[in-house]
Amino acid sequence: MLVRWALPAALLVAGVVILGWYDIEGVGEALVAASVCVLIANLMFRFSFSDVNDRDRDEQARAFFDEHGHWPGES
Repeated sequence: MLVRWALPAALLVAGVVILGWYDIEGVGEALVAASVCVLIANLMFRFSFSDVNDRDRDEQARAFFDEHGHWPGES
């Protein structure tokens, strides 16, 4: 949770502060871009595991079907 939300937020705040109060060329933009990259990488990592969970649920449903002759949730 800390890496997923706090790190991009901290980079974004630091980038905005540097952009607003200091005249350091390119550093603020780089920090804002880094925060967006970290956020996108975290989202891609999270979506990659959602596929595994879908596969596990499907496998469990098929095992239930093989044992009971109907899909879970059907009477």
